[in-house]
Amino acid sequence: MATYVLLVKEEETEEFVVYKFGPDKDKLGRLRLNKISAEPEEIEKVPGTTSNFYYFTAASKLIRILKEGDGVFPDTTSYAS
Repeated sequence: MATYVLLVKEEETEEFVVYKFGPDKDKLGRLRLNKISAEPEEIEKVPGTTSNFYYFTAASKLIRILKEGDGVFPDTTSYAS
């Protein structure tokens, strides 16, 4: 089974970045990643979901960008497997 998570940057400051995330542009939750501590926080769940799958996948992708991508967060990115 294929997995896809869309991430769309909503806001960025020196301390944090906020992304909308979910399976498509019509079903998006929101998360904030602290750029200093690398701690993610779910602000809003993906509508219609009961698990944290999309949140954990999106948070992992953003932490990877922070650590491996020199902290340059793109306006839009995704995770696919």
